[in-house]
Amino acid sequence: MPAIRLTIALNSKQSQKAPLLIPPSISLAPKSKESCRSLILKAAQAKLRLKKASRIYVAGTGKELLSEDDWKTALKDDITLLVSAGEDYIGLKKEAGSQGAQLTSASRDRPNTLPKQPCTISILAKTAQVDPLSLTQIKTTAHTLPGLILAVAQPDLHPGTKFPIGAVFVSEQWIHPPLIGGDVGCGMAWYRTRLSRASVEGDKGRRVAEKLRGLEGAWKRPLDRKRWLSDGEEECSAGEEWDRSLGTIGAGNHFAEIQIVESASSVASDKDAALLAEGDVILLVHSGSRGYGGDILKRYTTDGKYSLHKDDPKASEYLLEHDRACEWAQGNRDLIALRFLSCLEPGEAAWALGHNEGNSNEPTAEEIQTARANIKQRKVVDIWHNNVERTLWPPLPPLNLESRAATLSLHPEQPEQYQVYIHRKGAAPTYLPSPFSKCPNTNETRIPAPTPLSILPLPGSRGTPTLILHPTFSTATGWGDTNALSLAHGAGRSMSRAKAATYISRKYKGRSEDLLRGDTPSKIDSNGNKYCTSISSHSDIRGEYDNGGAWIVCEDKQLVWEEAPEAYKDVWEVCADLERERVAECVGWCRAVVSYKIRNE
Repeated sequence: MPAIRLTIALNSKQSQKAPLLIPPSISLAPKSKESCRSLILKAAQAKLRLKKASRIYVAGTGKELLSEDDWKTALKDDITLLVSAGEDYIGLKKEAGSQGAQLTSASRDRPNTLPKQPCTISILAKTAQVDPLSLTQIKTTAHTLPGLILAVAQPDLHPGTKFPIGAVFVSEQWIHPPLIGGDVGCGMAWYRTRLSRASVEGDKGRRVAEKLRGLEGAWKRPLDRKRWLSDGEEECSAGEEWDRSLGTIGAGNHFAEIQIVESASSVASDKDAALLAEGDVILLVHSGSRGYGGDILKRYTTDGKYSLHKDDPKASEYLLEHDRACEWAQGNRDLIALRFLSCLEPGEAAWALGHNEGNSNEPTAEEIQTARANIKQRKVVDIWHNNVERTLWPPLPPLNLESRAATLSLHPEQPEQYQVYIHRKGAAPTYLPSPFSKCPNTNETRIPAPTPLSILPLPGSRGTPTLILHPTFSTATGWGDTNALSLAHGAGRSMSRAKAATYISRKYKGRSEDLLRGDTPSKIDSNGNKYCTSISSHSDIRGEYDNGGAWIVCEDKQLVWEEAPEAYKDVWEVCADLERERVAECVGWCRAVVSYKIRNE
């Protein structure tokens, strides 16, 4: 028998798991002193902290392994075995060869006969600093709100007003609007530019920053904004009260940044996927639904209720508005990109609509749709990190439907799936985002396998590196169970806004302009990582950077202090935690040359 790779997990808490390699010479006779059974029970005691391990089941089928024949039949690569302290198998049982997981109902819930389990809490932060208050918030939430089965603290976890940021909550049958927050649909998008490295580096970055004018205030006419938010069949206008903010970045930690790709592995620069290559000059936009998402949250929590059962008519209403806000936010990022490209590439006729002045002040519907299509052609990736998504749980290998069917037929021990809601507040998805309303409806019997994202951004703070992440999936992480199919969305705050405003204003008293200049000599500190020269070793990247830092456009002094690099965690430490958990790998990084927050125009 060759060596076999498998996963062992607790029967009582199946998200707690560990990989195990079975040597080729081991005996399958259960009563043998050096048997496979004995090895697994000892591993469960050591790795899973199960003191009285005594029974072993095959995940999915519920088959208890008692005889040598049982072991010969069950043992194969990538199998998951559940170890029990004496209790019976917990979970849905499926006959060998069943295709039940392939033909899964989109509305399937876990049967009521199954015992309700306490919410599992997973803390991915080990190297990155974590505020104790945020840990208290995630634990309190996990033990308070109904239906929660998994809470994951990403390495960028930090405290929110009541609920933590940088957290993911998975629930059955319940939707919790406050766990998404008020900025519904907030996210990030990368867009390509045709600028060269030489045109934005050094003092030329200052000149580029000066070109960024006319980016504040309402874009064109109400009708034009409504048309921008329409694809010809559906529209996601929120009404003129909120549409007036369309195409604007907003305050807080939102920004648009011109970056140079300094390093990109083959994963990040796959030509077939048309991603990123070294030397590219790109635009990163971070913005959301502006005031619209906050209005939605307020309207659905005014009665003091934080939770909506899926059968409550208000839950369906909330999800429809939630989806509208997500689409609105995506349209907002696209319009921000159009307005920026009209400044950065002024000779391009495709971006003429980005300006409020000129002959294009009253564009036609066709011209607007053409401009939106042109922007989408420049888009590399666009994700939401404040949203709720419906999916099937636990995760399966991220294959196409045909390949997945073949995998399931060979490995019938795959667990039966049921419907859950993944709530993200400051957490990036690991697969291509899809609004709730575009999931299969309750009459459909199949839910396609989600398509994994090739890359996504992990920004630090103003002028610090943005890392290029590639999500990874394996049996060791339960195909995404470990991280709730999510990753950190940034470095995460290490100081509250109030503390940062006080500390940074004192530190830079009389020289606050130094925080805005890209030519100010400075050494890296423990949080900023402002100057990086190599991605080959995280220990080698800290030092003087030859081409200078980023030019900052921010005419709100309070924001200058609140958003200083020192107010954020070390983005490399956040990344190291994700890599250690084997849920992502860093495949490149980008250096900011211009970071735009706000102008008083």
